[in-house]
Amino acid sequence: MYQKRAYRNKNVKKEISQKNKITKRDTIIALISFLGIFLAAAFFAYRMMFINPSEVHQADKNLAYQIVPNNEVCMLNNTYRTEAIPFVLIGKHAYFGCCNSCTDRLLKNPEERYAIDPITKVEVDKSMAIILRKVDDDSSIYYFNTTHNAKTFMIREKKNQKTEQI
Repeated sequence: MYQKRAYRNKNVKKEISQKNKITKRDTIIALISFLGIFLAAAFFAYRMMFINPSEVHQADKNLAYQIVPNNEVCMLNNTYRTEAIPFVLIGKHAYFGCCNSCTDRLLKNPEERYAIDPITKVEVDKSMAIILRKVDDDSSIYYFNTTHNAKTFMIREKKNQKTEQI
């Protein structure tokens, strides 16, 4: 009887160790998952780098125009700033000025909060506008109603630049 009991305990130990063991199926699933994630990352990296850059990026490379966030532009002087600048909230809109006097004037003068879209010639709220700047000139700031208008502007400027070179 003593031997049977010892034999029974060995079987129990084997069953416990079998539960914690990594099977071939688990290994295959892990490898396929890793391979899938790696291939997806490689595909997106390739697509971002080489396939069909947008017109905005093409025009940006050729003309050196850049779409900038609203918080980097003094909306009173229409100049580009690299540092953080103060702002004033009017309703639900934030208007940025390079100094306290600029923000005060934006607060007091409603006409300073608007600009004209160069493409559509429509008045645009500066806080809601797409802002484009010429990279080599910090004071060349343009406000657009839509990104489509900004793209159109860059394409027109590219054509104008080509005709000037000829």
